[in-house]
Amino acid sequence: MSGPSNRISPVTWAVWLTIIICAALLIVPGATVSSMYVNDLLIFLDGGYRVVQGQVPNRDFHTALGPLNFYIPGIGYWLTGRLGLSMPVGLVVLALVIAPVMIHVFRSRLRPLVAVPLAVFLLLLLVTPMNTGETPIKVSFAMFYNRIGWVLLGILLVMHLRPTNPVAGQRWWDATAAAMLTLLAVYIKMTYGVVAAAFLVLMLLQSGQRVWAFGAILLCGAAAVLIEVLWGGSQMHIADLMEATKVSGVTEWQIYARSFIRTSGEYAIFLVFVGLAIWVRPRVSDFLFYGFCACAGFALINQNFQITGIVTMFVGAAVAAEIIQRRLPPTASPGMTTLLRGAPFAVIVLLLPIGLSSAAAIGVHATVAATKGGMHLDTPNGKDLRIVNILDPGQFRFYRQYGETLETGAALLAAIDAPSSRVLVMDFVSPFSSLVGLQPPEGGPAWMHDNRNFDLDFHLPAEEMLDGVDIVMVPKKPAAEGTTEKMLVIYAPYLKEHFELARATKHWSLYKRREAQPEEVPQSS
Repeated sequence: MSGPSNRISPVTWAVWLTIIICAALLIVPGATVSSMYVNDLLIFLDGGYRVVQGQVPNRDFHTALGPLNFYIPGIGYWLTGRLGLSMPVGLVVLALVIAPVMIHVFRSRLRPLVAVPLAVFLLLLLVTPMNTGETPIKVSFAMFYNRIGWVLLGILLVMHLRPTNPVAGQRWWDATAAAMLTLLAVYIKMTYGVVAAAFLVLMLLQSGQRVWAFGAILLCGAAAVLIEVLWGGSQMHIADLMEATKVSGVTEWQIYARSFIRTSGEYAIFLVFVGLAIWVRPRVSDFLFYGFCACAGFALINQNFQITGIVTMFVGAAVAAEIIQRRLPPTASPGMTTLLRGAPFAVIVLLLPIGLSSAAAIGVHATVAATKGGMHLDTPNGKDLRIVNILDPGQFRFYRQYGETLETGAALLAAIDAPSSRVLVMDFVSPFSSLVGLQPPEGGPAWMHDNRNFDLDFHLPAEEMLDGVDIVMVPKKPAAEGTTEKMLVIYAPYLKEHFELARATKHWSLYKRREAQPEEVPQSS
């Protein structure tokens, strides 16, 4: 992807060195650590287990998120056979895939003083076990898809700049890179894919960028057809997206107002970069680009579980700094010249808070995993998953109790000796297939979130939800308040007709499917 060149640039060294260090820190300790969002993490570990068992997202189970969210941990599980390494290995593999694209884009468009810190920032964001904008004490790989989406858009947005160090076949490499980034965004989370596609359309308005942007759109279309032939789940994926939108598609204006207030500092800093860049190069295309970074980023952060950290504006600021360095006005005053020359250093300062937090979270994860802190899940496949307390005993208490509930559930399944049973948990996530090593249920969703992907009006029919299930487990202390109660309201009639209570413990009610009664054979006269 980087094109034919024998020169090893500083950004090339920075990318590969960052990946090597992160890979060592995440993989060598041999465990996945969570102090937050344990139930969210289990969605994707279970989904990765499902795809290794042969299931296909949207064809064999429902999900409004893209299929890559399950193939990323799936490849980690397939390579190692350990749930505790699924996410670290999967994310490192993804970083290895993205690295050549990043090197090509950054090396051809950014000077090292901008390219190196931006590359390190995005790679740390890609693999860090921390929700963007939070603190390193909240360690978890949960919601990793949002960080991946930010990174893919971050690399793509740099392509607004025209190459200063082109290689042979530059437009071909650009089209391939842009198509790859856009497709990854589409199949990670559709909102990021829409933003990526909109950026390609924006690039069609620039004569110097039009060729590679049009080529990228054609490549995306051809690749999407090929992916659909292999996957065959596009129609179901769109249906799952539409169903989730019916439940959670409306956001009140007060939420947007609060979000703007929280991120107003980021906008203020971004506007300083934009003002300087527009002053040195007043182009309509640049103005549209900066507006795109601000508006698209605001839209994305408000459909993420995220308060601060609009990465598109950080990247937009880096692009602005590069433009400023290219167009330093010779007639500017000494003070203004100093200010303009300092723009790349200002970008580094802008990236530092989230960059250092991402690095700290990787370090905390590695340390706790290596020292075997917290509690591991005492299930057949869960021993490399650790729930830990990092300066938050209240959260640890909650997730420890949840982990203990999962352990008693696994023990209950072992006690009834159901090695071939397909199990559904009426809770936020149904993780026993992966934690115990059972055959995954057929049909049903990857997760259930009250008022996010189902409610009393919009939900899967009982037959689709439960026909492929042998055992239903109802938690008495569910992970998500409201979800279990609402599922019982919806599916109680089917449960009563087709299942019977087999075991009741402190934590669980276990229902087994009734055996089909043999049909009476009429007597011949």
